[in-house]
Amino acid sequence: MSVELPKGVKYKVYKTDKYTIYYVMDEVELGGFEKRMVKGGHEFLYYGNAVVIRPIKQISQGREAPSA
Repeated sequence: MSVELPKGVKYKVYKTDKYTIYYVMDEVELGGFEKRMVKGGHEFLYYGNAVVIRPIKQISQGREAPSA
C-alpha cells in the first residue's frame, strides 16, 4: 500500500529496509491508514510498508482571569 499526499504538501522522505517514512510538515487530513499511534508529540499513521509521521499541533488554552 502506498501513501498519496495532497499536492503542495511539504514533506521529507526517508527509506529504511522495512519502511518508507514520510515526515509531513503541513497540517493535512489523511485517512485509510491501518494503524494510528501517538507518541512524543507526533502522530504515526501506518500504511503497510509506509509510515506517515506528523507533529501534533498543540492548542494553547489561556486561563480566564478571576472575576472580581
